[in-house]
Amino acid sequence: MNLISYCMNVHPGEDIASIRRAISDIAIPLRTAFEHGDEMPLGLRLSAHAAQELRVPEALRSFNAFLQANRLKVMGINGFPYGAFHGETVKEKVYSPDWSTVERQTYTHDLFYAATRLPMAYLGENRFSVSTVPLGYDREQGITDDYLENICDFALFLRKLEGFTGRRLCLALEPEPDCLLDSCQSVIDFFERLWLHPNWNSAYRDLVGICFDTCHFAVGYEDPLCSLRHLVSSRIPIARIQVSAALEYTPYATAEDLMPFVDAIYLHQTTRRENDASVTCYPDLTTTILPDLIGSRGRIHYHVPLVWQGNSHIGSTRNALTPAFWRYVRAGGWPLEIETYTYNILPNTVCRRTLSEMLFEDMCWVRNQLRQV
Repeated sequence: MNLISYCMNVHPGEDIASIRRAISDIAIPLRTAFEHGDEMPLGLRLSAHAAQELRVPEALRSFNAFLQANRLKVMGINGFPYGAFHGETVKEKVYSPDWSTVERQTYTHDLFYAATRLPMAYLGENRFSVSTVPLGYDREQGITDDYLENICDFALFLRKLEGFTGRRLCLALEPEPDCLLDSCQSVIDFFERLWLHPNWNSAYRDLVGICFDTCHFAVGYEDPLCSLRHLVSSRIPIARIQVSAALEYTPYATAEDLMPFVDAIYLHQTTRRENDASVTCYPDLTTTILPDLIGSRGRIHYHVPLVWQGNSHIGSTRNALTPAFWRYVRAGGWPLEIETYTYNILPNTVCRRTLSEMLFEDMCWVRNQLRQV
């Protein structure tokens, strides 16, 4: 069965001490609950600050020993948010710095440096991946040559790092609404341009791929199975699948139903499905746009628990994860990561359970979907 973990971006804290506390408080009890024998895969999240901490050899050795002592092996690293991801306004800042900058390259260098020195989970034919921003925010600006050159340069770095360490690695761009990579077609168009760039080498082919988040594709009304198949048939590497569900509203939803999901921390790109099946996009869920949504149906980039079924007013896109989707994912053998970073800010109407309980239930749900196909 596919490796299953959860993404540790759900935990606040930007330093290694905070990460160790989260592992002790949540990940280790989960390992015990699932009765893992030799190891439990971990979806690590490292901020730029934490990644710099691990540049110090003694700190890296200590963290490595901590993971090994607790029978934890890293399945992948979330290198998307550069700085703070909890407790303050994030919004569009989560995409900065982007892949046109040196800062993003340096941060991601540090992540791969740490990755090659930490205990890695056995991924079979899959490569160890670090997920990252979908190049940058705001698709209106277009993909300039800076992005292409920097990705080519980074692929060369990974090629050399593989030679030095023997580890099989992949940079995993994560498409997200309103970004330079925000749909199946935008991903294909980008890779076709990348592969034709003068600085690209065919030896880099498996070093740059996609972190496929099911919530993000669902917001734009793309069927997860069709999109995944299309990417695979286009020979774009799928490094990791993040299993997540977006918030969905129906024509029966009221302003009172949606208001609890308006928050000042995260960006919640919103779509409204028109009668002709076209989609109207809004950059964020705000009180200003609520009147435009009432009486319509649509989807919101707000990650909700996989086990939450909702009601006739609001629900989730988890039904888009069909048995056919799970069969395809199981056959592909890709590592799976539950990615619901909003657990700690969910309205009481969605969930009243503890973080540990929600993570356990969602992981059980994913395991059951795979077993049933």
